[in-house]
Amino acid sequence: MIKLISLMKRKEGMTREEFAKWAVEEHSPIGKRFPGIRKYHISVLRPDQPDTEFDGVFELWFDNIEALDTALASPVGVEAREDAMAHASKRIHLRTEENIIVE
Repeated sequence: MIKLISLMKRKEGMTREEFAKWAVEEHSPIGKRFPGIRKYHISVLRPDQPDTEFDGVFELWFDNIEALDTALASPVGVEAREDAMAHASKRIHLRTEENIIVE
């Protein structure tokens, strides 16, 4: 299984709480529509944590790299990218192969 991990920093002027609300309530419905998606998690920085380089971690699982590429190139992928660019000042994407150690 392939996992796309996206790290995002909120855009300037957006509070951490606004970013968390956007990620969970507005952005996640887009991600749920990716063709071929198997699992989807969003983790946001807790309010009691000091400011860091990133405010959220977005994890999306796909069967293989071809399924991931198809999803990202789809209309949903374009919509998700545009939405993220409108709300994040910095984004890093990691294409990973997951190794489960404890489950």
